[in-house]
Amino acid sequence: MTSTMRILVSNDDGHFSPGLAALERAAASLSDDVWVVAPHDKRSSMGHSISLHEPFTMTRLDVRRYACSGTPADCAIAAFAWLFADSLKPTLVLSGINDGRNIGEDIAYSGTMAIAREASFWGVPAIGFSAPNGSDFESPEVAAWLARLVRHFGETLEDWHHPDTWLSINLPAVLPAPLRHASPGRAKIAATITAEKAGPDTTLLRYDRGRLVAATAGDEQSQLEAGFATVYRLRWNGYACLEDSLLGDVNDAALKITTPE
Repeated sequence: MTSTMRILVSNDDGHFSPGLAALERAAASLSDDVWVVAPHDKRSSMGHSISLHEPFTMTRLDVRRYACSGTPADCAIAAFAWLFADSLKPTLVLSGINDGRNIGEDIAYSGTMAIAREASFWGVPAIGFSAPNGSDFESPEVAAWLARLVRHFGETLEDWHHPDTWLSINLPAVLPAPLRHASPGRAKIAATITAEKAGPDTTLLRYDRGRLVAATAGDEQSQLEAGFATVYRLRWNGYACLEDSLLGDVNDAALKITTPE
């Protein structure tokens, strides 16, 4: 039996990606009120950039489906601030399934994570899903497993949702798979650059493919390699104060008044 909770599905890989279709099908097993707002085409690795200084378009493709010319974060903002401005806001936001794992520093670079983070700005529970490049979600077994996973999270929002947070779920190469706790690892993309063409004043640069991976016990990389799906909760406004002694030293140095001799 499906509910009437409003679910927003989005991604950064483009409107017609297989991962988005798989997540939309899973959401439909939970609710009859599923909306899709996704980019016109691929907008990966744009982080949380928004089209603040230029207009962008929203094109209605179906009753509950829109294509956005802007960034992944624009998709979420347009849904909350325009599409649902005068109606029921989404109860849950699902982002992905990203074509490629979002591990380590991808938390900052990923448009998939930006959508979920943006939902947390609006106080709405959100989950970002990611999987290895080229994953196949078409088999009945995998589709049923993903639907049960989404349905359970949707039915237990009050149990796992904390203010200012969202969940990141990474899927392994082989599905279905049990879900395990994990911590964010270290897997830096764009760590090296090749100079493809150098002129007298201008050099053409291209990021090299690959990652600097440093897996440790219990992090997402080690769990994924062991065949588990991983989950952890992220909080966008986590911070740490400077030590009082350090702050005092800074003020002493910056506010020091010297007297001319």
